[in-house]
Amino acid sequence: MGSSPSPAAQTVLVCALIGTAQMTWGVTVPVLPLYLSSYGMAVGLLGTVVAAFAVGRVIANVPAGLALRRLPPRRYLWSVMLALSAVTALTGLAHSAPALLAIRLVAGLFGGAAVTVGFALLIAGAPPGRRGAALATATVVQMSAGAAGSVLGGAIVGVIGPAWTFPVAALPALACLLWDAARPATLYWSAPVGRPAPRSPGAPAAMASGRHLRFFGDVGRLTGQGYTGGLLVALCAVSFATFLVRFAGEQGLIPVLAYDSGGLTPFTLGLATAAGTLVSLGAMPLIGRSVDRGARNILLIPAGIAGAVALLALPLLRVPAGFGAAIVLYSLATSVIGVLPGVVAGDAYPAEATGAVIGLTRTAGDIGAAVGPVGVFAVAALAGYPAAGALLAALFLVAAAWLAVAIRPTTGRQYHGDRLEPALVHARSTSAGT
Repeated sequence: MGSSPSPAAQTVLVCALIGTAQMTWGVTVPVLPLYLSSYGMAVGLLGTVVAAFAVGRVIANVPAGLALRRLPPRRYLWSVMLALSAVTALTGLAHSAPALLAIRLVAGLFGGAAVTVGFALLIAGAPPGRRGAALATATVVQMSAGAAGSVLGGAIVGVIGPAWTFPVAALPALACLLWDAARPATLYWSAPVGRPAPRSPGAPAAMASGRHLRFFGDVGRLTGQGYTGGLLVALCAVSFATFLVRFAGEQGLIPVLAYDSGGLTPFTLGLATAAGTLVSLGAMPLIGRSVDRGARNILLIPAGIAGAVALLALPLLRVPAGFGAAIVLYSLATSVIGVLPGVVAGDAYPAEATGAVIGLTRTAGDIGAAVGPVGVFAVAALAGYPAAGALLAALFLVAAAWLAVAIRPTTGRQYHGDRLEPALVHARSTSAGT
């Protein structure tokens, strides 16, 4: 085993494992329609194929997070990543609709497990004072991987054909595993995500007591001191809303509005989307540092308002520059909202519960991603695009406000106004073993 790199490099490695796991399906998205056509399958099957993958993710998230409490983290994630790479590479051998649906379902299972486990380790393993930076890095890597995946998929499909694109999509994930083999992320592989050790007779009662929330028979303690299960519900609500808005908005409503009323072309829409990504990437270091200094609602509330304003405005804008500016504002708001829930979860819950918490929140998000496009376009058909935009805006704002209320103090010991007390963060992380 090679020597361990710096903590920052280890964080980038874990983020890269998450990003390349997501690339395995990001690369294949532009390829699937061509693949279906090349083997005589109806292009209309595409929706079912995508849904099969999403169903696999929903099924896998919570069990994958629970299993993290019992399995060695490094071997567990390696096994899942290798299985995901193998299934992705073999997708090109599925020449019938049933085979393709089955293999995409399995890919969804392993893909959901890989991302859930990766995020759980990232949150549990990052030092408490660096969680904001770690989640900001994950956001940067995810955005970069998503952009690179689209470019890679579009570039190679015309050169080697649709079927061979799937093995290529698995190569970045394998490269990250080789990176870990040479320079392992030991900080994260030793994260205390297993079962907590039995309390010694002299241990303070407060460290072993607390409310309990159980699901699937065995989750253990999920609530930290000063919190209730309502925080977990709020985190799930934010995940549901942000996934729904992203899938229904970015991949549905926004492109339709851009061409229908926003005055954009495919090229200028691409430029606006790229501008939003660049602004978000540029803001991530500042956001990460602010979060690590204790900022919570001072970021969460303005981001919720900004995202809602952008979503409300998009159906009403008729000037291309204004439409593009709304896309940039929306992109930045969703990026800020994306960083905070993981940091809050890491502060609030003991490390051994991280896998279960992330599994639940990602399941809520995947459900939002599945129902969002259908629901939003149904509203648009019944009441028009402004009503659809208002629905997305309301969901986004309500979820942000819900989380803002949930992280307020319930005992007066965790938060002073908007900022987390550093001493109490240290005490909480020590009690969790981080």
